[in-house]
Amino acid sequence: ETTLSPLELLRSIKKVESGRGRDVGPDSTALRYGPRPVDLDILLFDGYDVSNSDGSAADTLDENESTPCSLVMQTDVLEIPHPRMAEREFVLSPMSDLERKDHGGKITHPVLNKTMADLLHSLRRSQSNNRFGDANEGEEEEEAVRVLPLPRDRMLLFNQTIIMGILNVTPDSFSDGGKYSNSTESAAAQALRLVKDGADIIDVGGESTRPGAEETAVPEELARVVPVIERIRAESDVPISIDTRHSAVARAAIDAGADVVNDVSGGTHDPDMLSCVAEMGVPMVIMHMRGNPKTMQSLTNYDDDRGGEG
Repeated sequence: ETTLSPLELLRSIKKVESGRGRDVGPDSTALRYGPRPVDLDILLFDGYDVSNSDGSAADTLDENESTPCSLVMQTDVLEIPHPRMAEREFVLSPMSDLERKDHGGKITHPVLNKTMADLLHSLRRSQSNNRFGDANEGEEEEEAVRVLPLPRDRMLLFNQTIIMGILNVTPDSFSDGGKYSNSTESAAAQALRLVKDGADIIDVGGESTRPGAEETAVPEELARVVPVIERIRAESDVPISIDTRHSAVARAAIDAGADVVNDVSGGTHDPDMLSCVAEMGVPMVIMHMRGNPKTMQSLTNYDDDRGGEG
């Protein structure tokens, strides 16, 4: 929840984006739909009237006579609802999950007058028809079950959004760096709290890849992550991913009980990573990063013929 008006909230998230390295100024040279360190959007806004009772614009909540409503507004800098949210499965899918988790609560698009589940169903049917032609009229489409096989004959089901709990056992990560780096027990306890709070998988990282971070030596990274993974596995069968760029760390982590390798370099940092993952027969999350943590903030612009509207 927020006490900010829509325009105040927009200004606030622009400051967050700028603070995380996104070029958002009026003289920005960044490609509009190109890569960015962070991307924050306002999708919907509830409980706010765009104008006061006398018809004047309400720029702050202090000026506003708030009523429970789904806001529709369009200005030069902000449009609510987000104009492309109904076209994006990665937006509708987690919002549809929120409807289910709220035990029947509905989130209705104030312009299209459809719930998130309805919009998601329509989008998927449209995508399916585009691929395979129109389905027979009245024929119910059977939903496929998307799975990710894991070691020890387990699997993750992907027919709803999977929540990943992040556990950084580093002294310098930008989120929880330093909180769990000095105690295996406290780190494992935090992982179990994340599972209790709804996490479906725990991602353990022992090297900060925040912008400007120095590379961590493999022996140090091993000392940080392996005991924590072993301790979590002793208490829980929750799926664990190891966030690493190093094949030696990936191998030791899988041997300790991890299930998935999550490599922010996409296997490009360590030439042995891909063969290591293949040999161990585990899934791999292939991320994308230009350069390395020390240089990636200077490599955020693309030529027009290498990017564009997504």
